[in-house]
Amino acid sequence: MKLLNAVIRIAFLYVLLLAVYVQPSCKDPDEFKPPEDTLVPPPDPPQLISPTDGFVIMFESVQADSYYELKWTSIEQAESYQIEYTIDTFPPFIKTCVPSVCTIWVADLTHRLCNHYWRVRASASAWEWLTEWSDQWYFELRLRPSGPRHVYPPHDTTIYVDSLPIEIEIQWDTIQDEEFYEVVIFEDSLLYDQRIVYDNSLVVFICDTARYDWQVRAGSSYWQYLSYWSSPWFFRVSYQN
Repeated sequence: MKLLNAVIRIAFLYVLLLAVYVQPSCKDPDEFKPPEDTLVPPPDPPQLISPTDGFVIMFESVQADSYYELKWTSIEQAESYQIEYTIDTFPPFIKTCVPSVCTIWVADLTHRLCNHYWRVRASASAWEWLTEWSDQWYFELRLRPSGPRHVYPPHDTTIYVDSLPIEIEIQWDTIQDEEFYEVVIFEDSLLYDQRIVYDNSLVVFICDTARYDWQVRAGSSYWQYLSYWSSPWFFRVSYQN
């Protein structure tokens, strides 16, 4: 009887082990891949949004900790995006992001004040492969520039006239790839003129004898900020004795 019970138990264990063995294994959902014949070609690549191609991001000093965002259009069904990021002439590296935006932190600008190049592509498990790379854009990290250097009239000079009104041309040096300048002129500490000009000079219409202080700062539609104001200069207008 004991022998029969032992045989029955062994047979039961055998059947149980056999049932477990023939059960299909469970798949990790993260490892699931659809059959090859169900994959579809990827769509067009993302379109870059910001920073605008050629944009200049400015900092007050190299010690500043800051960040900026890279943005691009989202692709339907995309599950992740790859960013190819290149700093100047260094080898590129690839970073993966889930949303269509990526934050880049900058803790030390010492070796990063240069051009930064980037492009993006999207991926999804339903696609045969990743999309093509987007166009490559670049932006520049730069310290905020000082104001333009004044050229004429010389600082603290007196211009003698026989009659008024007269025209005096003030001039200053260019900085770097700016598009326009903002000029302010004060007559005896009161605002006399303020305007945007697109050349590094301005003809000022003078109606009175007085002291005229003036400053200039440069700007561009591609710059994050205007330059600092130039150092103030002044000239006087006086009648001949």
